[in-house]
Amino acid sequence: MNKLIFLLAVILASAGVHAQEVYKIYDGPVPGSEGWTDTEMSVPAPWSGNPLVFNVTEPTITVYRPDKAIDTGASMIIAPGGAYIFLTWKEEGTNVAEWFQRHGVTGIVLKYRTVQSGTREKIEETFKAIMQPAPRPSNDSAKQNAAGVPQSVVPAAPVVEPTLYGDDGRQAIRYVRQHAAELGVNPDKIGLMGFSAGALVTSNVVFIHDEKCRPNLAAFIYGRGAANTIPDPMPLFMCSPVNDGNPPEGLFTTYQNWKAAGAPSELQFIYDARHGEGLQYNGKEWNEWIDNLYNFMKAVQFIDK
Repeated sequence: MNKLIFLLAVILASAGVHAQEVYKIYDGPVPGSEGWTDTEMSVPAPWSGNPLVFNVTEPTITVYRPDKAIDTGASMIIAPGGAYIFLTWKEEGTNVAEWFQRHGVTGIVLKYRTVQSGTREKIEETFKAIMQPAPRPSNDSAKQNAAGVPQSVVPAAPVVEPTLYGDDGRQAIRYVRQHAAELGVNPDKIGLMGFSAGALVTSNVVFIHDEKCRPNLAAFIYGRGAANTIPDPMPLFMCSPVNDGNPPEGLFTTYQNWKAAGAPSELQFIYDARHGEGLQYNGKEWNEWIDNLYNFMKAVQFIDK
């Protein structure tokens, strides 16, 4: 048996495959959600069969280290989307981390807190509401949450302030920076990116941070941007489908603010795409966003050319 385990380890090492490492980013109770009791679960998405993670109460990071021969020392923390209800774990998480891993960047998937959705049965009800939303009132007064999902679909409790999600992004950066030697990353080359709700997590960190939790590079993928300005803008990449559904004004304003500050920024709109596609291997033009981001990372010397 020991010989078999050793042989398997050799095979995995020769293939450049690395076991993922999971770390809790908080010590003790997580501030702001001490009373949350729903059980975390992974449920297949009815539209893809890929995992969606619900009821996150204990934020973690899952680390994908590259082979030492190609390791650049840079790392990218990835916040999946999911309207704060769930985390789209594959298309907006592990697929992205594995891509970075193959390109010499440590990919780190952030499992940040989600609203509490209750039991599997209640989650199935949420799926039905998402897949077949009720018609909007004629006066167009139906409210949406920050991720663009009708508020009637979002579980009623607890009500969570956006800053709480941002706190998980800030704590993830603190953790990676504090444990940089252990994780094998450069503490001055820590990026943060997110999709949809994860882009809002990223945005919250970009505009509210201190030196210990400041990302060295940020990326909003189908995010909204913001009108805010900051005194220390880091390199910022923004990419969205042409027909995303989210108003692009915030992205344009953010781009203009970064340009006015003389900070590196890039804004792209891609035609052949829709909100929520993440990174897939389906031959669509949309998937080029990650190559564009990688080129931006090289252009601003976040990674070596």
